[in-house]
Amino acid sequence: MSSSAAEAVRVAAVSVSAALGGSEWSLLDFAVRAARRGITLTVVLPKDGPLRERLLAAGVATVIAPADSGFLQLTQREMLSAGGLMTLQRGLRAWARAIGAAVRGLPGGPPAVLYSNGFKAHLACTLVRGPKRVWHLREYPPELTRILWRLLAGALPHATIANSRAVAEGWRLGGLAPTAVPNGVDLDRFTPSAATGWVHQQLGVAREAVLLGMPAAFARWKGQVAVVDAFERAADRIPGAHLVLAGGAIYDTDAERGYAQELVARVQRATALAARIHFLKFQTEPWRLYPELTIALHFSLRPEPFGRVIVEALACGVPTIAARAGGPLETVEPGVTGWLVPEGDVAALADAMVTAHGADLAPMRAACRARAERLYSAERYADEVAAILRGQAGGAR
Repeated sequence: MSSSAAEAVRVAAVSVSAALGGSEWSLLDFAVRAARRGITLTVVLPKDGPLRERLLAAGVATVIAPADSGFLQLTQREMLSAGGLMTLQRGLRAWARAIGAAVRGLPGGPPAVLYSNGFKAHLACTLVRGPKRVWHLREYPPELTRILWRLLAGALPHATIANSRAVAEGWRLGGLAPTAVPNGVDLDRFTPSAATGWVHQQLGVAREAVLLGMPAAFARWKGQVAVVDAFERAADRIPGAHLVLAGGAIYDTDAERGYAQELVARVQRATALAARIHFLKFQTEPWRLYPELTIALHFSLRPEPFGRVIVEALACGVPTIAARAGGPLETVEPGVTGWLVPEGDVAALADAMVTAHGADLAPMRAACRARAERLYSAERYADEVAAILRGQAGGAR
């Protein structure tokens, strides 16, 4: 879709993070395509970071509305304490003022829509008067305050978007639920290609070695420790296979601080497999990684809202083993594009590693790419998000 400048809808996308996790990659996917869909977009960030660098490189306007670091690091559980609630209130008011000042000062005037990503961004945007509010819900409502968050989502934004049907159901309030818009990926970048062996070379392993790769931010709930446990169980049955943990500690929150060190310590205890378990640093060009993998692993310890890694692997023609809960139920076709195992079941994950190691993967690789092209393109994703934003700009609540 193309529109003249006079027809374009002005939107400010407010992100609670300037890192490059799955949510931020999806925001980036939309941001670089927004102009072709009649959206004049400015991205508002609480601080500088990798996301801003990517946006600027792509020619997307960004502004920084500074937020207090203590507020940004506050976890959902900490918010329930007296001190945490005070930090939340002060931080929200201050960030909302900064967001309001930033968007009112944009060239051409304030936006018609505030499009927020992240719980704190949703609340802060609610305190900014004027624009319509669209919440993009990329997580389930927090367990301890689930009912409250559902009520807020039903009352405060003008529209809500969920990144999967599972998340939409998690936010359902009576007969109302967010519009489910599955994330997409850039199918020109994430594409099947011949392995070059660069990962093997970097890790110092034989070129013919099978790589089971887990690309994920280092966070407890992502399940890297459980994956190491499963690989230990399966290792004798999959000779020649190596486990690659690709990622890093990108979120500086109190809940995740120190986890990377815990993960390293766990791998070091697997002394018999010291030469077969590897760390690979966070990849700034993740599309280069997947063609080097034989199987991708995704093993969140709680229901995954979407699971972008799975769709990136699909697009590159790489089958995935994933936990059978949340978003992966929608993205993985068991026996066709990968395998699903019970959530948290380490023994079942180990068995699936063995099954995948012995499978004929050629037809699965073709099926993976076909599924990505059919359902998970970034172009389709941008079309659907833009339609919702344009609809809010032109309609009454």
